[in-house]
Amino acid sequence: MASSYLLTGSYSSEIEQGIKLWEFEDITGELTELMGVAGIERPSFITVHPNGTSFIAASEVDDGELVSYWIHPASKKIVEINRQSSNGDHPAHVTIDETGQWLLSVTYSGATVNVHPLRANGAIGELVASVQHEGSGPNAERQDAAHPHSIIQVPGKNLFLVSDLGTDTISTYKLDANTGALTLKYKVQTEGGAGPRHLSFHPAKPLVYSLNEINSTLLVYKISQEGELDFLQLLPLVPDSYTGENTSAEIAVSSDGLFVYASNRGHNSIASFAIQDNGTLENIGLIVSGGEGPRHFALIPGNVWMVVANENSHTLTVLKIVDSGAPCTVENIVQTTAPVCVKVIT
Repeated sequence: MASSYLLTGSYSSEIEQGIKLWEFEDITGELTELMGVAGIERPSFITVHPNGTSFIAASEVDDGELVSYWIHPASKKIVEINRQSSNGDHPAHVTIDETGQWLLSVTYSGATVNVHPLRANGAIGELVASVQHEGSGPNAERQDAAHPHSIIQVPGKNLFLVSDLGTDTISTYKLDANTGALTLKYKVQTEGGAGPRHLSFHPAKPLVYSLNEINSTLLVYKISQEGELDFLQLLPLVPDSYTGENTSAEIAVSSDGLFVYASNRGHNSIASFAIQDNGTLENIGLIVSGGEGPRHFALIPGNVWMVVANENSHTLTVLKIVDSGAPCTVENIVQTTAPVCVKVIT
């Protein structure tokens, strides 16, 4: 039977197996734990190298670390390569560029955007560039300072978008492919108190779908060849009738470019949208995430399955996606400590 390999990160202690390798059976949706790796505290976000032979995990602690690993899923082996300082407290997101030569990261509490070179063997080199974010937002509790939450590459370009939850901004940086230097090109301001967290690109059209954590909304933008964002649409991610607390978390576009999905923590749901011809979205419904605190999820290639990391219930749930594009049934639930990231190894 056809299968895929997944990696998960977690909010686990250093003595626990915080990073785990899984096999996903593409026909039945069965998820099997193959092995785990300890020795890293709170490995909350993972990025896989384009060649699939290594990955980087961020240790989201004070004075955090970025840790590189070699991986061979078929033989169930993961071996640490090396570590570097994250250049700031609580590294929240890591991205390897499409060439596999640069590692880009952001620190949530340190408010830094950082660049490290990657060696041919997957090792992380010394820091070569860093940008300090400054500012705040109207939400005194969550936006006391700048809090860059993600850095994601514009497909096919040396451009990266940084969502800053603390300052309600999305910044476009250009990466110098020779030196690793970052240059700020554009900055767009979201609604005050929105808290931009993560975003995802349409696979074929110049469209960006951006999730706001604090006010649980989704923004649609057009993106120019130079990386400038132009507002198209704003949508809610939870029903108006819902009065409980919620923070939205992850967003993804299906590989066929037909649907957008977003997760809600508190409402504990997955919101689904159909992409219209002009790039705007039509809400096609909400489904329970199968657990509590769905911080992250991954779409399995083929767009039939979604694996959700429910942090607060300590579960991974497998949701089946029907032809209408909406996840409809919880097919499988697996226990694992505080999962917060799911990545497919391709």
